[in-house]
Amino acid sequence: MKPAALAILLALVGATSGFGQQFRLGRLDIMGNLKTKQSVILRMIPLEEGDIFDTTLWELGLELLNRSGLFEPISPGDVEMKFDPSRGVVDVVLHLRERDYQRVDFDAGGGTTGGASVGLQYSHINLTGRADRLSAQLRIGTRERLLAGGYSITTLTRIPITFDMAGSYQRFEFVDARTAGNDRRPLFVQRSAVLSFGASVPVAEPRNTLFARTRAGLNYSFTSNNVIDLLGQSVTVMDEVLRSDFRIASLTPFVTRDTLDRAFDPTSGSRLVIATELSARAFGGSINTINPSFDYRRFFRLSNGAREPRVFGLRARLSHVAGFGEPFRAGAPVVIGGVPVFRRFFVGGENEVRGYDVNSIAPLARIDRFVVTDGDKLESVSTEVRPVGGDTRFAFNAEYRLPLIWRLSAAAFFDFGASLNLRRLGEERFESVVRAEPQGTAVRLLTVLRPLDGESRLPDYRVSLGGELRMMIPVLNIPLRLIFAANPNAQRQPSESFVIAPEKRFAFRFGFSRTL
Repeated sequence: MKPAALAILLALVGATSGFGQQFRLGRLDIMGNLKTKQSVILRMIPLEEGDIFDTTLWELGLELLNRSGLFEPISPGDVEMKFDPSRGVVDVVLHLRERDYQRVDFDAGGGTTGGASVGLQYSHINLTGRADRLSAQLRIGTRERLLAGGYSITTLTRIPITFDMAGSYQRFEFVDARTAGNDRRPLFVQRSAVLSFGASVPVAEPRNTLFARTRAGLNYSFTSNNVIDLLGQSVTVMDEVLRSDFRIASLTPFVTRDTLDRAFDPTSGSRLVIATELSARAFGGSINTINPSFDYRRFFRLSNGAREPRVFGLRARLSHVAGFGEPFRAGAPVVIGGVPVFRRFFVGGENEVRGYDVNSIAPLARIDRFVVTDGDKLESVSTEVRPVGGDTRFAFNAEYRLPLIWRLSAAAFFDFGASLNLRRLGEERFESVVRAEPQGTAVRLLTVLRPLDGESRLPDYRVSLGGELRMMIPVLNIPLRLIFAANPNAQRQPSESFVIAPEKRFAFRFGFSRTL
């Protein structure tokens, strides 16, 4: 039966038809679910046998089935309805086609403005037929090593609860910088091991459905960190002396609202994520911080009828981080204002501002180093201006996407990204005992961080605009993107004392992810 004819029939004989007869759901038969358990499918349809047949609830059930990602998109031809006016029931047969549950993806990134990496991702979206998910990721690059895994499962209780658990190990090199010798190297190296556990529930009606559009949850994570100040090592000390070890334990309440029609390259709908991460010693860590965040994306379908329509999309992200309570005492500027440097905001990269390298946009501060000699006299060792990250990040992205031929599409984009300090940086001192070269004698090294008052400063924001060519690589099903960007306010000739790499007015990058 065609959808238009079904709508007319239901309008004539439904609960509000005026004939006084109400159709109820008789039998609901599910066909084609070879692995997915029927109980899982029925929990996504907010109708039970014997209920009044409400087309709004039925369409919501089909939307949730599509949202689950377990099945191919459901078309009107997949639904058979047989009306029996004598009994006042409608029997429904729903035909489903299960998707491939296992997937292996390859991704990579890089370009003329920074490092390169390759990654391998494995996912199983229906491990035991209960919509439980297993994922694993391996990434190797010039700046990053990552090994991660996760598992999630949803209970079939009256209010379904989704439990998530994940773990990872990462070695990441932060902020590509130009040193006094005019070479380029990272400022910091971070090593982190993370364990996290979380749970979420649907908050919108009907609450008993799986994969609801609106969810709320709570996540706990514990991270063991090791951060090394590489430029500090190069001054007077031996390898891996200026390091800091600390723990971060946090609770993160969050709310999500997701109406996207699909996860990759959506054509309509929106997604909103609001969260606040609270890290505290009371949870088992050594750092006290609070980090509220907001992430909203929206897509508008601009054409109909085509297999792939023209789409306009936008995304806005806002985050802030602040320390509170007794600050953590570090021997090097790896914890600034009570916030670990890798939790401060460094903007850039193909996921934020496409024409700039990852983590390359950030506020600067002056770093002076002294050796403390007899009588507490200070002997200057070095002075420099380097990125230290901001306590606030704002990013806005807009793009117009249109199909070309076959698997090829194009996009025009505008990116704006800013990292700034709403709370003014103050002077901070870091002291450690190191071994000076070449004698190897123990000395006290004092590092002083100061804001750039009265000095030349760089803008807190960057703008990037340009175009992309995108192609889904056959067989491998990998989304290749070639990015051509113009950067109107690129800082091509920063001061000689600034430990940042010169920025490019025009940039080319390639990658395998999406900004929106």
